[in-house]
Amino acid sequence: MTDVLIVCGGTGGHLAPGIALAQEFNAQSYSTKLYISKKAIDAEIVKKYKELEFDSVSGKAFSNGILGRLQFILDLLFSIPKIILEIRSHKPKVIVLFGGFLSVGFGLIGFILNQRLVLHEANCRVGKAVRLLKHFASRIYLPDGVSLKKISKGVVKHCGYPLRKEFVKRNQGEARSDLGLNSDGRVLVVIGGSQGAEVLNQWVMDHFDHLADLGISIYCVTGLKSGLSSEDTISLSGNRSVFVKMVPFSDDMVSVLSSADLILSRAGAGSIAEITRCEVPSILIPYPYAADDHQLMNARMHEQAGAGIVVSQNRIDTLRGEVEDLIFNDQVLEQLKINLAGLNKIDSSKLIVQDIMSDFFPKQKH
Repeated sequence: MTDVLIVCGGTGGHLAPGIALAQEFNAQSYSTKLYISKKAIDAEIVKKYKELEFDSVSGKAFSNGILGRLQFILDLLFSIPKIILEIRSHKPKVIVLFGGFLSVGFGLIGFILNQRLVLHEANCRVGKAVRLLKHFASRIYLPDGVSLKKISKGVVKHCGYPLRKEFVKRNQGEARSDLGLNSDGRVLVVIGGSQGAEVLNQWVMDHFDHLADLGISIYCVTGLKSGLSSEDTISLSGNRSVFVKMVPFSDDMVSVLSSADLILSRAGAGSIAEITRCEVPSILIPYPYAADDHQLMNARMHEQAGAGIVVSQNRIDTLRGEVEDLIFNDQVLEQLKINLAGLNKIDSSKLIVQDIMSDFFPKQKH
């Protein structure tokens, strides 16, 4: 038997909180098993978590168009035998679903097999999987200010985005040292989410010379699919130098984010939660083709909290000016940090696990 099955594959934004929840359950002496997709990014992320049990399941994201929908349905049908086998063999007390295409099969089959289901929605606009499965769930965790129609208040709780145990804000100088970033000047970190962002990678290549002339170093996580990787040091007058480093992937994002004075990022819920935990000011550029435009909603909520600013992709020609204005404005940066610190007070993993334990598990502890 396994106490908790956690379905969290497909993107870093789904996988990372699943890992965080498994860490907390294991700390409370409950057993877990996590189900991830067969994507390369999932395999890369889980490499360092040897203490957790993972299994991969086939599946395709739901997409528009006849062929895309047909592929989603076929992959869903092909995954059913394995899902049934996993649920029957582990006999979990609860199945936790983090949205995404893998959640659909586990949610539907789990409901048929009379399993208790818990849903977690990370984004400020509820996704298709959670909308589909909402009536089958015993508990649904949503971001603050987000609601679901025709769902009783007792089912919904607001507990935020679970972050992995190692995600603790670091001293900026120590983070830079561990990454080999020898700079006392301003550092701009650019991240495009777990998949990378071609438009942000290109922006860095187009502007790093100009930013370097201003004394701004750049650390850019380009994404595994991009193949972009480089490292350059540029000498400036007065025995000064700056660096431009581009890496496809980092398994130490807490150091990457903590090293920054300013971050440019897509607006996935996971990226925003990690930026908030490290209390670093950011400029968010929402992915304009995200499902239900959820990244724009996430970014606007972050901006309204006074924690960062938003620049739409169709105005990316203004981004360099925004960076120059903000990265040297110590007064504004400090106010943003104060606002971020105010948001960074909740341990969502612990709150969710405690809630699940109290409502779904036997009262006696292992």
